[in-house]
Amino acid sequence: MKAYIQISNNNQCSNPNSFAAYEGFLKLGWEIVFYKDVALITGNNPEDVVVGGINDVHKILHHFHFDIPTPLDYPESIRSFLGRKIWKSTMHQFANNNSFNIFIKPLHRSKSFTGKLITCERDLIGCYDFQSDTDIWCSESVNFIAEWRCFVRHGKILDVRRYRGNWKLQYNPEVIENAVHSYTNSPKAYAMDFGVTDNGRTLLIEANDGYSLGSYGLPVLDYAKLLSTRWAELTSSKDYGDF
Repeated sequence: MKAYIQISNNNQCSNPNSFAAYEGFLKLGWEIVFYKDVALITGNNPEDVVVGGINDVHKILHHFHFDIPTPLDYPESIRSFLGRKIWKSTMHQFANNNSFNIFIKPLHRSKSFTGKLITCERDLIGCYDFQSDTDIWCSESVNFIAEWRCFVRHGKILDVRRYRGNWKLQYNPEVIENAVHSYTNSPKAYAMDFGVTDNGRTLLIEANDGYSLGSYGLPVLDYAKLLSTRWAELTSSKDYGDF
């Protein structure tokens, strides 16, 4: 079993997630192969996990003729946990409507810009190109004052890790458990982000696929197994971390 892990030009792991994956797969007893440019990877097999950015993973999947997964974002089966209106639009439509106090993010990550709250026309700088249109998600503004990531593998919650906001606050665990239970058409490994609002509600922020996923302090062995499980599902191969 091999894990190809991205490193930077200084031969160090490219980010904390790569380092967590390195430690986790090392504990699993896997062979670690470092890479800088995914295009230079040769001799790998479909079951060899690639730990890198979204584009790197997509290139490997495309190389082996596997489908590129659609971003999870706001799955239909758990939209009731969002607690706010979500809809699809385009940047042209959004800009022409002069809509403000709306959070927007790309519908397709290949045309990525960082999701942001639009409060005035100036906020569109950096995410709007009048020469080309971009499909986007729009969301009613919600004031999250603390946020957590819930990691799920084979329908079981591995951990819930705070990554932003007031450390004194606590989420409602029943909301998270119910959302996981309701997500019946989920991948075998994924994460969901939740936040507590300024009026005390625990709401789903978004769902994230189980590859190119921020670890946010998840124990490294759990992180490696989560990546392994999703990779095996994406490539229709055996999950060598399934124990």
